Amino acid sequence: MDKELLDKLYSLKNSIEDDPRVKNLNRLNDLLNENEDVIRLAYKMDTKSVAYEDAIKHFGEHSREAIAAQKELYIAKKELDSHPLVKEYNQAYKEVRLMYEEINKTLFKPFKSKIGSCEVNDD
Repeated sequence: MDKELLDKLYSLKNSIEDDPRVKNLNRLNDLLNENEDVIRLAYKMDTKSVAYEDAIKHFGEHSREAIAAQKELYIAKKELDSHPLVKEYNQAYKEVRLMYEEINKTLFKPFKSKIGSCEVNDD
């Protein structure tokens, strides 16, 4: 890789890391990992997920046990997703994801048009 390209890639990486949306997402991620309520709700959802998977394995997907376990999983996920900090994190995640999609489109648009027309350059 030539030095100019490498410098540009490092510049892009630094710009992304310095973006306020990325910094906000990282801050919220740290808060999520420290929040007792979120940890408890995530653990509850995980246990309900395992219970649902077990119910499917043992009783079948359409059994009343699996349906009941699925409902409990749904409620646990809804509780987690309704937590204000999780809502804020999910919104911040969406903003960063959209930023990355835009970067991806910008960087790879020239290659997509070449691949679509079979003009691939092997340089």
